[in-house]
Amino acid sequence: MRMGRFVSVLALLGATQGGARAADLPGEARRMLAMTPQDFERSATVKDDGLELVATITTEPGYQERHGLLRLVWSDNFLRAFVNKTSGAVTYQLYQRIVYQGRLYKYFWTVNYETPSGPRAVETLNLGRTAQCSRSQLYGGCTRTENLAVPIDEPLLRTIAARYVPGVDAGWHFRFKAQTGDDYDGVMAPAEVAGLLAAVADYKRQHGLAQRAG
Repeated sequence: MRMGRFVSVLALLGATQGGARAADLPGEARRMLAMTPQDFERSATVKDDGLELVATITTEPGYQERHGLLRLVWSDNFLRAFVNKTSGAVTYQLYQRIVYQGRLYKYFWTVNYETPSGPRAVETLNLGRTAQCSRSQLYGGCTRTENLAVPIDEPLLRTIAARYVPGVDAGWHFRFKAQTGDDYDGVMAPAEVAGLLAAVADYKRQHGLAQRAG
């Protein structure tokens, strides 16, 4: 799920974590909640060929919020899985793109995310920062993008996936924290997590890796 927002003071776990019904949520959230694990599995993309040692599977195309006449994607999050084609071992990442206006970068350097035993804080991996500045933005700030990755354990992903109930928001919540003191809250649907895990399992079966580690 791609929804996110800048916040000042909010609890780590959003108000909908208890399992709000789709009818109680904004239109964009209702549209996303109509998606199933099968939808995300079918739309997952695989980067792999004979020269790759690791296959990359991502849920990026599964659901994206688009804005304006040009239907641009701004801030976004999705999952990536990296499958070792020799051992079958898999590692996972939460990928987050944060877009904002500002004269300076915010430098998101840590993230707090929900686990069954409480919030966990980890450092983010910086995958690149970019700025687009027009003449009209020189004094008010540029459009800045920070691309971040967070390693996620498979047992946690399976716990999140198991929360999927059709039409119910049981999202996995996380909060990116910047050096400037700004927070950025995000949430991902269990259907997306379940879809990625299914896509990984399918890839491993097709390539004879299903019985190997990972």
